[in-house]
Amino acid sequence: MLDSLISPRIMEPVKLLGVALLYALLDKFTLTYLAGNGAISMISFPSGLALAAVLIGGQRYAASVFLGALALHATTSGSTVLMSTGLAAGSALEALLGARLLTHGVKFNPDFKRLKDFLLLILLAGFMGAAIGALIGTTTLLTAGFITSADYFSSLLHWWMGHVLGIILLTPFILVWRRPPTGWLEPRRLVEVALLFGIAFLVGQVVFRGWFNDIAGPYAYGFFMFMFVALAAVRLDIHGTLCLLIMVALQAISGAIHGTGYFAADIASTHLVNYWLYMVTLSLVGVMLATYIAAESQDKELLREQEEFFRMIAENIDDLIAVLDLKGRRLYNSPSYAKLFGDLKAFQHTDSFAELHPDDRERVKQVFRETVRTGVGQRIEFRFLLADGSTRDMESRGGLIRNSKGQPRLVVVVSRDITERKKIEEKIRSLAFYDTLTQLPNRRMLDDRLGQAMAASKRNGKYAALLFLDLDNFKPLNDRYGHNVGDLLLIEVAHRITACVREADTVARFGGDEFVVMLGALTVDKAESMQQAETVAEKIRISLAEPYRLTIEPDGIVIEHHCTSSIGVVLFLDHDASKEEIIRWADMAMYQAKDDGRNLIRFYPRD
Repeated sequence: MLDSLISPRIMEPVKLLGVALLYALLDKFTLTYLAGNGAISMISFPSGLALAAVLIGGQRYAASVFLGALALHATTSGSTVLMSTGLAAGSALEALLGARLLTHGVKFNPDFKRLKDFLLLILLAGFMGAAIGALIGTTTLLTAGFITSADYFSSLLHWWMGHVLGIILLTPFILVWRRPPTGWLEPRRLVEVALLFGIAFLVGQVVFRGWFNDIAGPYAYGFFMFMFVALAAVRLDIHGTLCLLIMVALQAISGAIHGTGYFAADIASTHLVNYWLYMVTLSLVGVMLATYIAAESQDKELLREQEEFFRMIAENIDDLIAVLDLKGRRLYNSPSYAKLFGDLKAFQHTDSFAELHPDDRERVKQVFRETVRTGVGQRIEFRFLLADGSTRDMESRGGLIRNSKGQPRLVVVVSRDITERKKIEEKIRSLAFYDTLTQLPNRRMLDDRLGQAMAASKRNGKYAALLFLDLDNFKPLNDRYGHNVGDLLLIEVAHRITACVREADTVARFGGDEFVVMLGALTVDKAESMQQAETVAEKIRISLAEPYRLTIEPDGIVIEHHCTSSIGVVLFLDHDASKEEIIRWADMAMYQAKDDGRNLIRFYPRD
């Protein structure tokens, strides 16, 4: 809010001075209330503030730390300019080094979504970063005569431990609380927060400050606080956990300083080392549990979102999605399956191959087994056999899902109905290779079939024959009755020719009233092959010469028409003739039949 009202040129210096003032006040509070009778506290909250300020605002906030520390120490009794400057420099360098270690070379998230982030804070900024501040600070005190050389190493250790604990407690608190927790202000939630902190505070006072000592003294053990920290982690996430840790840290060190409660004798016996170990352990346990629960909650929410995302996709696309076990049994079918198979309840745990066309079943099973074995999905086309006996053409691709150990777990199959696409493809193919009027192969298909016949003849040594037919009395019918009636005749001619040849032979419409018949795999003997070709040609000639009764729609008028054909025949074997030459020779033989009087059969060459 203030950032939007005040110019950035003014706001930035205000922030820098504000951090310096806050650092000085926090340092004063620490030395006054948390350091006991010495100059070194076992918990240095200013160190946590300094690191958080540099992490959030950048390196320029190290100047705020320096100014705050300098102002405090300069006003402390017995402090010299050199000592104040050295202590302030040590605090600033500690914050700079800690921030540098956390932001360069490691993936540190200041929101502490993972335990790894907290451990990085402890190891890099705490153990390593605090070492430079402890070294400079203790050396400065030694130089200024505040400590003796005999106390140097113990003071160095205590300084380091205090700064580590301050970083562990306050830095995460500041970083996390930049984003307030959600829902804490709701009435029921607010009551829960108040009760948890209220009871935890009361128990903390009993344990660390000796409240109700006559009654609860024998039972006031430090491990009670682990229960409240765990409860805060479960119910109040990391925000509540960090708040509770700071509260416990203050209660415990207050009891130690005043000689009450659980750590009453800790200053004399261990110089608060037990206190330090207790708080580090409590912090680790609390943050570990809070981050774990947060990660679990996030994973569950992510899983729920993914499930909802998957459900929305499955329910709103026409593709069919199936989840199968490794034996092909159905575990899930998307609602789109109901369009083909009706009620899906009967589908659960059934064999997914049962609905496949019998001719496709084994091939699909083989692809399924390969997907499970290799983990690589393959695209495959097959047919579903529906309850009414009809089929639907499908295109599918499967994918293997593995468990956390990398073992095959499930197969997800996405199928698409391509029936209409197949029909369109067949129609396009028909237009490309078949005559639209007679449904016979066209010249393009004939060219392909002739090439196959020539290759087969070369391979097996058997003759093949090409028959070229032209209708003798077609034009007068067209001229008198029009092309519609002429088309009826051409369709009937196609039927009659097809009825005269083997299924393996090819009948093609060459164009207009011209047709081509290709007879493959006759015999190895030329004379016998010629006889076979002539027999078929004669059969066709006789069939085409029979009268045609053509019905004109919609009037129902029946026209009787007589039409003969002239047929040219050429045999070919393993020779160097091209497809064009073979067709040309058959065409020449056909024209010879016309020249000789029509309704005849002629071979090329004539002899």
